[in-house]
Amino acid sequence: METQQPIRVAMLARVVFPLHGFGGIERHVFHLVTHLARQGARVTLYVQQHAGIQLEAGQQQAAASLGALLERIEFLRYDYTSPRLRPNSILGRQINYPWYTWQLGQRVATAARAGHYDVVHAQGLCAFGYGWLRRRDPRLRALPFIANPHGLEEYRTPDWRKWLAYAPFRALYSYGTRSADRAIATDACTQGDLPRYLKVEPARVVVIPSAIDVAECMAWVSAAHRAALRQRLRLGEASLVLLSVSRLERNKGYHVLAAALAQLRDRLPPRWRWLLVGQGKERAALEAQVRDLGLAEHVTFVGTLSDSELHSLYEDIDLFVHPTLYEGSSLVTLEAMIHRKPVVASAAGGIPDKVFDGTNGFLVRPGSVGDLAARLAQALEARQHWPAWGAASEQIVRSTFDWPVVARQTLAEYARMIAAAPRAA
Repeated sequence: METQQPIRVAMLARVVFPLHGFGGIERHVFHLVTHLARQGARVTLYVQQHAGIQLEAGQQQAAASLGALLERIEFLRYDYTSPRLRPNSILGRQINYPWYTWQLGQRVATAARAGHYDVVHAQGLCAFGYGWLRRRDPRLRALPFIANPHGLEEYRTPDWRKWLAYAPFRALYSYGTRSADRAIATDACTQGDLPRYLKVEPARVVVIPSAIDVAECMAWVSAAHRAALRQRLRLGEASLVLLSVSRLERNKGYHVLAAALAQLRDRLPPRWRWLLVGQGKERAALEAQVRDLGLAEHVTFVGTLSDSELHSLYEDIDLFVHPTLYEGSSLVTLEAMIHRKPVVASAAGGIPDKVFDGTNGFLVRPGSVGDLAARLAQALEARQHWPAWGAASEQIVRSTFDWPVVARQTLAEYARMIAAAPRAA
């Protein structure tokens, strides 16, 4: 009987946790490649040169596991700007990304022509350089190519200044993604966005969710951190604790939630609390808003928390609220759900695939103060159902949005693409 050979994957990215930071895309790449490797794939990861971040003990362990599981890691230069220009500012990215994705494409194409890979998988803008070369080389077109454009923030922003500034990125995204055999939509409810924004043929779109690592999330919970946070934030005194987590930026809709809570002040219990975890340029404006609304005694700007602190805090809150105006997949919503929390969140991005009215919370029209206030009031009236809603949240994550599940889906899509690929000449 013929033994099935491991699938050899070239993963094209710019950053990976923990070598380049701790954001959503960094963690996505880390979990994707490590879980693919654990399930038998031979993954070569292409990323920018090491950022030189000082890693804590847990992060050092993650970096070690990355190196041990992968076939190899190929590092490329990213920053071509002067020291006076931040490399990841909008202008810095417009200079750096085209060069980075071009040299990335050249290096991967050379290895692909030599027969080193069975499939090429690109993240975000990294599809462009390889996609350009692939369109012009029949040998590369015979090798399956899949691209994930992620949250499409460059297409969704309502700020006309950002819309203009993002025009080069939209061109790179669209061209690179259309060059692939498959384009990944990270949620079923947003799969129409790829044909709409990037002009990808609908038949080429495949839904593979973004995910969280359930085992990792639950391992972060610490009794010591729970106790310290309960004391620091005086959670024992609160009769209701609402939590929101993300960058403090206008598009996250916290100004909408503040206004909705002001409308509900007479229906909220006396010792209610709203905790905002995160930093961002909107913090000063939000602090002024909650003071003007007379809510300051109920609102705490927690700042940045470590992974262990955040996941410990999830255990001690009552309701997760995510009033975002536009969104990608919303991993913070999944994090709250795996901690068995009910959710009130905007019907934006991929959130409607995760939150279901009356099952594990309520969906809200993005940007509507009145609708958010009404849905919060409904949730408060149904507080006896919150334990059941929390259990439903957990089941939704474990069945659909856990990385081992998503890695299996990804490998299955690779196998389908390989089986359908034309034979190279």
